[in-house]
Amino acid sequence: MDPDSRRNDQENPVPRPSDATKAAIKNAVDIVGLVGEYLPLRRAGSRYKALCPWHEDRNPSLEVNPERQTFKCWVCGVGGDVLEFVQKIERVEFPEALRMLAERAGITLDGPSPSAARPDGPSKAELTAVLAWAQGLFEEALGRRESPREYLAGRGLTAATATRFHLGFAPDDPNWLFEEARRKGFSRDWLERAGLAVSSEEAPGKAHARFRGRLIFPIHDERGRPVGFGGRILPEAERAASSRGIRVAKYLNSPESPLFQKRRILYAADLARSACREAGWVAVMEGYTDVMAAHQVGLQNVVATLGTAFGDEHVPMLRRLADRACLVYDGDEAGQSAAERALEIFLGHELDVRVLSLPSGLDPCDYLLSEGADAFRKMAAEALDPLAFVLDRARARFDLDSIEGSRRASEWVLGVLGRVPSRPGSIQDLALSKALDSLAHALRLPVASLRRRLHELRAASQRKGADRPRPEAAAADGPGPAEAIPPAADLLRAMDPVDRELTAIVVGRPDAVALLVARVPLASLRDSSARAILDAAYDLYGQGEIPSFDAIKDSLDDPRSRAVVEHLGDLRDDGLERPELQPLDAVQFPPGAWGERLELVLGQLAERERLTRLADLRQALEETDRLTEPDAYRALQLEHRRLLTQRAGTSNKKTTRPDPTFRA
Repeated sequence: MDPDSRRNDQENPVPRPSDATKAAIKNAVDIVGLVGEYLPLRRAGSRYKALCPWHEDRNPSLEVNPERQTFKCWVCGVGGDVLEFVQKIERVEFPEALRMLAERAGITLDGPSPSAARPDGPSKAELTAVLAWAQGLFEEALGRRESPREYLAGRGLTAATATRFHLGFAPDDPNWLFEEARRKGFSRDWLERAGLAVSSEEAPGKAHARFRGRLIFPIHDERGRPVGFGGRILPEAERAASSRGIRVAKYLNSPESPLFQKRRILYAADLARSACREAGWVAVMEGYTDVMAAHQVGLQNVVATLGTAFGDEHVPMLRRLADRACLVYDGDEAGQSAAERALEIFLGHELDVRVLSLPSGLDPCDYLLSEGADAFRKMAAEALDPLAFVLDRARARFDLDSIEGSRRASEWVLGVLGRVPSRPGSIQDLALSKALDSLAHALRLPVASLRRRLHELRAASQRKGADRPRPEAAAADGPGPAEAIPPAADLLRAMDPVDRELTAIVVGRPDAVALLVARVPLASLRDSSARAILDAAYDLYGQGEIPSFDAIKDSLDDPRSRAVVEHLGDLRDDGLERPELQPLDAVQFPPGAWGERLELVLGQLAERERLTRLADLRQALEETDRLTEPDAYRALQLEHRRLLTQRAGTSNKKTTRPDPTFRA
């Protein structure tokens, strides 16, 4: 340590709480209530048990002792008091865990507050106070305005529901928020750090309110504290913006911040926790109003994601609420596609998941308000397990009466099942075995061949996973040096030519996604950035949003993928035909109208799939005994001959041509 740093440390010592303060905090926090906020607890005599979150726990091995105020896992050995529990579950150091528990207990730590010793801005506690003030301000504004209340009434939501969820309204007035903040004593900088205001790019030094003319949905953490807001533009404000030539997003969330990470929050988890424990399951929906309608009709074990696709981070949050999760989706194609992508996440985790598809044309809000909670519970009780859902989707998506349809169905289903980790002897492995038997019966294929192909896909998936650092390890090791990202133009040049052209089309023509979502599976792309971009576009389309350039870019976490999209955005005004975009594939994809380019891409993907299938068939013929399995061998041989004579880029199934408007 240099002398100046040592001198500063001596002049401004970090306050250390006394033993009496630490003891007071420990005594003030009930460990049963604390652990229960993170994990579903079950009483076992005078103690409580839960599934341990720090290892793959099938039988509850974490024990909470209310008499000693301790916890202990009898399998992995993790244990301690309330402070050690918070350190482990939140992955924070001792000082932060102590601060969090002090806030919970209402005890002031010894010494000056963290914000007093830190000149770089408000603390988390101060930002929470700003958000709580804003929530109350928005609620008051809703009570004074007729139009947002009429909108809620039109959706069938009552005033009591609005109060329960602390709904509010942000007037379409550029000065309203800043004038109210000035009266309260909050600076513009604090509003910006809380995500309530945005600096103006056109006029440095000025800012504008993030939420204007919007119905406000406060978003809380699991303890009920506000961490952000969602805003839905009201029709009148949308019309006013359109008259000025401004296009506004229908929904808008707070930006990512130390308090708000949308992939780590479930809407209404604080209100649903106790009901989830009582029911033993949690329903997961996609919209704010869906959740509110459920609570309004008496179904309170319901939460929602925050306008983002399911990720690995959602699984532990759901496990803390209940042992079983029921994913609720619309019955249309977009809803079913969203369910497929969610299951790819859940199949790899030890969580009992079911999929509920509502009747086509109905969203959860409309269904609940018209049919009620009991009808929904009955449907939820009959919801499909993931493997049964995947098989049903295969029957709906592919023509199982044709050899080509059966082949494509098997590849798609096995591609999904290949992501399920093997756990010999587990219930999951038994269900997987039954799913393979059902698939073999439905496709009239040898189950042994399906098992071999599944083993190949699973091995490939494990090799890819080994190349990626585990999120837990990254969190434990702390932040490291940022990875140098090559220039976006170089990333594009390094892409597979077909993937590059398809990515350019997706970014340049959002309306193309509707044609691609049912025809181009993510697995057919070879480049990881291209897959991430297409996945983001599919997610937006599945949520009913236009997968525009800005929306795709904002949905991407990977910096390489974002760089590619931003570079394509710079090129899109030129029709994506600049020389630097296509130096490697000018022969395959000559400049032309959008529809022609899309047809060429789909043709190349079909040819790629045909060649892959030919290789698979040759291997299957080698592994199939001509004498003991003559029917299977003959079918494989006929399919192999058909593909050999098939013209490149064609299919034996009727295809849908791109929209002729692409040719403009």
